[in-house]
Amino acid sequence: MRNGWNILKREYPCTFRVLKIEQKTVTNPRTGETLKVQAILTPDWVMVLPITPEQEVVMVRQYRHGIEEFCLELPGGLVDGTDDSPELSARRELMEETGYDAYEFIPMGWSYPQPAILNNRGFFYLAKDAIQIRDPRLDAGEDIEVIRVPIAEIPIKIKKKEIVHGMALLAFFFLQMMDGNPGQIRSLQ
Repeated sequence: MRNGWNILKREYPCTFRVLKIEQKTVTNPRTGETLKVQAILTPDWVMVLPITPEQEVVMVRQYRHGIEEFCLELPGGLVDGTDDSPELSARRELMEETGYDAYEFIPMGWSYPQPAILNNRGFFYLAKDAIQIRDPRLDAGEDIEVIRVPIAEIPIKIKKKEIVHGMALLAFFFLQMMDGNPGQIRSLQ
């Protein structure tokens, strides 16, 4: 029993490279009714908000199969078994997707991206004084363009719906919270 919900059965009808579908037979503690519910089991992931010494955000324009469009977002990816921590995954993903690195990675927060159907967490990192040290090394399934955006233009791009990736928006919110002013993004001097 978990939080009053009695799990009677777990089944896994579909398994793919980065996700597994779980179907549970559960008993609702409020009604006593037995029902089937589904969840998508997938690894935790990281998102990096890299800011250069010139106060530019290093972003990526990446093709996303879910929406069949390119999306302006922040570098990130799955926490895999080769990394000892989400921070190491964040460093790896930033380097792979952009060729950038930063001396300091600061945890900004974490969230459950969609707890109604997903089991994973997203970890957010600020990479201060990010510099490019090599060319990106993309995975076979990636189509990415690296774009530097002045930090002062981020609110404009959000307002104009040029940045609509939900987790990127949350990263900018975490940045505002770190700054102590959730109403405005400013330069990190």
